[in-house]
Amino acid sequence: MSSTISPSTTASIAKVTATIVAQAGATLLTTLPPAPTATKAAAASIFDPSKPNPVAFDSTNPLILFILQAFLIVTLSRILGYFLGKIRQPKVIAEVVAGLLVGPSVMGRIPNFTRRIFPTQSVPYLSLVANIGLCFFLFLVGMETDFTVFRRNARASLSISLIGMVIPFALGAAVSKPIYDNFVGDGVKFGTFLLFIGVANAITAFPVLARILTELEMLQNHVGVIVLAAGVGNDVVGWVLLALAIALVNAASGLIVLYVILTSIGWILFLFLLGRPALQWLGRKTGSYGEKGPSETMTCIVVFTMLASSWVTDRIGIHAIFGSFLVGLIVPHKIRHALTEKIEDLVAVLLLPLYFALSGLKTDLGLLANGSIWGYVVCVIVVAFFSKFLSCGIVAKLNGMDWRESGAVGSLMACKGLVELIVLNIGLNAGILNPEVFAMFVTMALVTTFATTPLALAFYPKTFRLESERRHREKHTASISTGKGSDDGDEKQTASPDLRTRFTVVLEQFDHLPAVFAFCKLLRAPPQYSALPAAEDASEKEDSKGKTVVAHSTSSPLSISALRLIELTDRTSALMRASTSKTSLLAADTLSTIFRTFTLSTLGIPTTSSLSITPGETYASSVAQHAEEQRSQVLVLPWALKETAHAKEEEEAGGLLAQVQNPFASLFGKSGAAVNEGSPLYASFVRRVFAEAACDVALFVDRGVESASRSLLTGRSHIFFAFHGGSDDRACLALLVQLVARNPSLEATIVRVERAAEPTQDDRDEEQGLSTKANTRDGRTSEEMSTPILFSQLTVQGGGATDTVYPTIHHDIESDTADSLAFTQHLTPLPPRINFAPLSTALPLHLTLARARALSSSLSVPLTILTGRSRRDAPSHTNELATYLKANLEAVQQGLCASSEVRRSLGDLGTAYCVSGVGANLLVVQAGLSGVGKSKDV
Repeated sequence: MSSTISPSTTASIAKVTATIVAQAGATLLTTLPPAPTATKAAAASIFDPSKPNPVAFDSTNPLILFILQAFLIVTLSRILGYFLGKIRQPKVIAEVVAGLLVGPSVMGRIPNFTRRIFPTQSVPYLSLVANIGLCFFLFLVGMETDFTVFRRNARASLSISLIGMVIPFALGAAVSKPIYDNFVGDGVKFGTFLLFIGVANAITAFPVLARILTELEMLQNHVGVIVLAAGVGNDVVGWVLLALAIALVNAASGLIVLYVILTSIGWILFLFLLGRPALQWLGRKTGSYGEKGPSETMTCIVVFTMLASSWVTDRIGIHAIFGSFLVGLIVPHKIRHALTEKIEDLVAVLLLPLYFALSGLKTDLGLLANGSIWGYVVCVIVVAFFSKFLSCGIVAKLNGMDWRESGAVGSLMACKGLVELIVLNIGLNAGILNPEVFAMFVTMALVTTFATTPLALAFYPKTFRLESERRHREKHTASISTGKGSDDGDEKQTASPDLRTRFTVVLEQFDHLPAVFAFCKLLRAPPQYSALPAAEDASEKEDSKGKTVVAHSTSSPLSISALRLIELTDRTSALMRASTSKTSLLAADTLSTIFRTFTLSTLGIPTTSSLSITPGETYASSVAQHAEEQRSQVLVLPWALKETAHAKEEEEAGGLLAQVQNPFASLFGKSGAAVNEGSPLYASFVRRVFAEAACDVALFVDRGVESASRSLLTGRSHIFFAFHGGSDDRACLALLVQLVARNPSLEATIVRVERAAEPTQDDRDEEQGLSTKANTRDGRTSEEMSTPILFSQLTVQGGGATDTVYPTIHHDIESDTADSLAFTQHLTPLPPRINFAPLSTALPLHLTLARARALSSSLSVPLTILTGRSRRDAPSHTNELATYLKANLEAVQQGLCASSEVRRSLGDLGTAYCVSGVGANLLVVQAGLSGVGKSKDV
């Protein structure tokens, strides 16, 4: 056979004619189809006239529409999450509501919205990504499941979990009969439907429950721990029952169901008996148990194992998510936290909201269109909530909890949330639920989840919770102290109220460690000075007449309580860390270990460590509460400053771009090179601690002078203190005398500043070159009384709840008398290594800075500035500070004090010292509100 081909073209297509010779003398003429041509690439520009709709679905390029869908869903869920977060609702509520909004219930009623934004052809692509996210989420849930929490509270958690599933399952099975008869066709077996509805009614959303406990600050509370442990057991049993329900749906006969169950058990045994040891061995071989976390190889193998397990469980006939969940359970505990951090953000930010949007596209609340259906909706909600609430609450009461704690347990265990929606979607995809029943149970899941937080707060408010925890601690302390004798009581009765022996130090960041070490060195002499004759500390003795007088002794005990702060976020990794026992976390915490080693080995100061895992906004209350529990007399907050790397790079880079000024940069603010970017946030935390703490608070600011820091840690140092009057300055005086008495390497200079109405000889000696005017008690001059002050909001007088207000006149006489008594008590006779000088001036702040600057230039050792913070019962420096800051405006804008939060944290004198740059370190002290140097319990 032979052929000849002759092409002929037209204006639109190419045709090919061929003459085919089959036999001699026989010819067949035919026309072949058009020759295939190269496919034209999809238009990439919105200006292409052939693409009038830039978001039209194109199967050859589905990414464009997917990006729009993802942007709409994530943005909507984030906006809703922000507002719902104000009423303390979990993110899952916002994500579910966002899914409902983009579905047929709300936006789907807009003409052409669904056809344009969520066309039917695009749903498989959206479903693919969403289900991948679901598998990863169940993998995270498996890693989040910690059976040790269940074992630590086995008795209460087992009973609550068991009864909290049996009764709701039974009542759910009962209500499934009328729903089946009225809304489900004959295509679904009633036994399967009953099992599925029972599981949906009995399950508790463990991931959402953990996040609600976090929001309520109950994750370490004894009620929260029991609820979390019960949720673990409930969650695992619920997934097993759900897998059984899916197996019944997919199996054609009872024998196949048996095969599915046996095969599933075999796969579970394979994972736990072989897969788990293999992953533990691989973790050791790849060095994944160190501080760096799992290696890339380890992460790859774990993810591959998860995908393989998902494929196996799907082929067995249950669901791919169960394979992901099982692999999460066998991941070694040592890498769970780090591995979760690598995965969770993408899953939580993008993939899970897509899954909920997919659920919303399947939910049409418009199907609930008559009173009969709404009657069943109400019935489903009532049965689902009260079956959980009553059963778990009653069991909690039988386990010894009071009625408030029992009500909180019942409310929390009734939470459905995320897991419920996953179960419902599986039931809808499997054909067990129809759209009407699906809409009923989605409504139930939303209502029960939304009600969890308000009910838990109503039954178990924070005030009652704190009081209950305090009673538990007091009982525990009383039981420990029973049989100890009265030595401690005698010591408390004879201890001087001004002798500070119990310190609490806050540990949050490694950057603050040099400041912590430097302050601790002030408390105890360095080793090279241990052989020097020690001066005496303040303690009480009785003279020959039986009157109590202040003497000095170095035998008084000194102890430090270190509080390690760890921020608790809504991330799964943070929840996993918070659920771990605090003893284990402290043992593994590097920052706490370094501090204990330093204080015990280097300084010989007895140190105890505590851990607080709490949201960032509750840091201050946690610190104040810890100081009160420890009966601390001084609460120490370290603050280490350093030049930001970003500022250095900009300064060193130079070039044309560095010289070009952005006209819009000023709209967003610009901090100086010497300012840490996190300083305003940390200053806000410091202000709240100043406001809430009952004991003395000492803020130690390490100004980042490297040579000075090394000198302070290893050798002598000098402290400068200008006494202006007031309770804070009296607390400074008592602390300073004690530090110098305990530490032979310290020397101090104390200047007592007396405010004068007219310029004095001291002013003339300093040659300030400033025009002085008569001062009033609050620091205003006669001309400034009517002049608006540019920096009136720079100091601690902001007027907010966390600010220290200025005094009224009636405090003056009482405060002046207390000042004189403090000087008589602490400086008569004058202790060794302390220089004292009186000072009279009409410009106390300016002259104080001049004296400190002169002293700093004359010393060969680092200078630490000590000052009181507030002016509660002392003369104000507001207007003099404003004058000084206006004269040094560039230094203010380029330094730490550019932030108003920082200025209010440091106070008047602290701000002035910081702007002037004098001194290597700054120690700002505020006296306790319940008395100088004493907490409420002292």
